[in-house]
Amino acid sequence: MVSRSVRKLLLLFLLMLAAAPGADAATLLVFPPENLTKSAALNWVGEGIAFSISEQCQSPDVETISWEERSRFIEASDLPPNTTLSRASMIRLAQRASVDFLIFGNYTGTEGNLRISLRALRLKTMKLSGEMEATGPVTALPQLENELAWVILSNNGFTGALTREAFKARTRVVPNRPYSMFIESLAVTDESARFNLLQKALAAYRDFPQASFLLGVYYFLSGDCVKTVQYLKPALRDAQDYLEAQFMLGTCSLRQDKPEDAIGAYSAILTQLRSLEVFNNIGVAYLRKGDYPMAMQYLANARNMNKADVTVAINLAVLQRLQGDDKAALAVLDDLVKAHPDLGMPQYLYSLALASQGQAEKAAAARERAAKLGIDAEKMSVQDPRTWTRLFSAWTRRPASILAGEAKY
Repeated sequence: MVSRSVRKLLLLFLLMLAAAPGADAATLLVFPPENLTKSAALNWVGEGIAFSISEQCQSPDVETISWEERSRFIEASDLPPNTTLSRASMIRLAQRASVDFLIFGNYTGTEGNLRISLRALRLKTMKLSGEMEATGPVTALPQLENELAWVILSNNGFTGALTREAFKARTRVVPNRPYSMFIESLAVTDESARFNLLQKALAAYRDFPQASFLLGVYYFLSGDCVKTVQYLKPALRDAQDYLEAQFMLGTCSLRQDKPEDAIGAYSAILTQLRSLEVFNNIGVAYLRKGDYPMAMQYLANARNMNKADVTVAINLAVLQRLQGDDKAALAVLDDLVKAHPDLGMPQYLYSLALASQGQAEKAAAARERAAKLGIDAEKMSVQDPRTWTRLFSAWTRRPASILAGEAKY
């Protein structure tokens, strides 16, 4: 199984921020209803309801807080994970997440006759709705989830032109058995146990994009791009995970020396939003393809988003040298080596740019500093400079927050 460091990276991917909602969109945070049935076999139902309703309520007018984000807020608040929170704790978390509506409740009864009761709290006014109920056997849980999601939206005026009949198309199609395995995997901290649950869920029901996505993330962070592609391509069918899946597919394509495929994946993301990490990586894809003008366009966009970013600056300097514009590379590297005197790659690139401008003494000093910082100049001299470019292996969809993730050669 993967190492502890990879597990941390997996958590990082699972906690990636959702896109910022539009100015007129409302934000919902759905907490798992409390299990009052006294049946441990039904423990998964609460999280299953919250997960399903959160997905079904997504619309142009409504943005929902995902399971990953809710977990992040719980962790940041030092609250115990996978436990029932008090209403006060839920309200504090909802306020911290800056949501408009908090959804919570409970479920009672038996497997043959389940009663789900939810309430909505409008955070701005602290006005609490009446009970929203759905009753039926656990076998009808997908329909109950859909009914409750519709009531939440319709009671708050978020259905727009959508009809009740059309909304039924959002009903969960994954059967309860594989769905319960998937839901149980979310709460498991042991990597092997989580992996096995996801594998079993997917074996029981092949058309399960959410499970495919999490397995794809696992293999991506393990460095297995063949398995990553195998599991992430089916995940593209799920709108919730589409952008993250495209990002990882693009990055794997570059790792497999398939820049054209990478460009296609990253371009799909850029049709929906701007991101420093995506601009950087697609710039690298065009650079490795040999299309330097397009590479410059995208790396310049990334540079404009964060002029202090080391990864983007290194890639830009490499590109400028490949274009024969060492003067421009020198301008970028002057600032970079001053800001980061402890990094070897900028020093090495600086030595090359200085030498090209006839500054032999400064070039020798920079080359010496690069050697002390672990750069093997002889080895570098026989490499294709395009391989010196760096990728972001993690990203955030919220453009205002630049993720200081680990960049890899």
